Amino acid sequence: MENKIIDKSSYGGTISKDYRSKEMLKSAINFFLICTGITLIAWFATVMVLTDGLENPIYIPIIVYVWVVVFAFVIPFSFFMIIEYLYLTAYLNAFSYKIKENTIVLRHGVFTKKKATIPYTRIQNINIVNGVFDRMFKTYTVKIETAGAAAAAASAQHGVAKPEGYIPGLKDPNIIGRKIKEMMTKYSQVPSGLEDKIFKPEELAFDNFISYIMSKMREGENLQTSIRDRREQINKSAAELAEEVGVPLQTIKYLEEGKYNPSLALAYKIAQVLNCSVEDLFKII
Repeated sequence: MENKIIDKSSYGGTISKDYRSKEMLKSAINFFLICTGITLIAWFATVMVLTDGLENPIYIPIIVYVWVVVFAFVIPFSFFMIIEYLYLTAYLNAFSYKIKENTIVLRHGVFTKKKATIPYTRIQNINIVNGVFDRMFKTYTVKIETAGAAAAAASAQHGVAKPEGYIPGLKDPNIIGRKIKEMMTKYSQVPSGLEDKIFKPEELAFDNFISYIMSKMREGENLQTSIRDRREQINKSAAELAEEVGVPLQTIKYLEEGKYNPSLALAYKIAQVLNCSVEDLFKII
């Protein structure tokens, strides 16, 4: 795997070639079993035909068995493994990841090129998988679980349930884990000087939290928004908008209904996704 520092605030790399070897071994074992079954069936059918259902046994030349094995096993197995090798090579060349200042960017796809951009605010968990075949080739798979389930659902429809952040064939996954956690910690930290001013004392934390939420919702009574109109003009659903800006769908619904004022950062994100200015979306009445 080639790892490199893109700039001072980002880190990226590609998949190790051992990933191809691992997948080739798994495919070879699976297809070997399939071809073996096909060969046995073909051999039995050949014997039944040439011996008239075993009622009139005759001598079957060894060359017949050889051709059965060649056509039922050797040729299909070789063809499949060549195709598998070419596909995995293309997959290796197309896959790359980049841990940037604000997001994680994954690029992959052999026939259809795909780009996944994952903001740190949507990351819920990071799993490092090291299965039996992984241990044989000393590789790991990093699975980044996100709040949005759209990507996983889309993968499941095609019979493969993978998380949105799926990075296989890594030699040292701990580097990625550390980088992601660093960025997540950076974006979750309370600004310096405010630590003692937020939810203190602790026993009043819940009351302060509820009071803050209610005040935010009351602020929205004087807010007029055109998010829904702008969103419908560009044929974007509320769920798609929520996923792209990294908030729950209910947040978009509340904003469209004018139930509370968004933060400045969220307002700019929505305006950027909808390709308009903040002033086009929000007005105080």
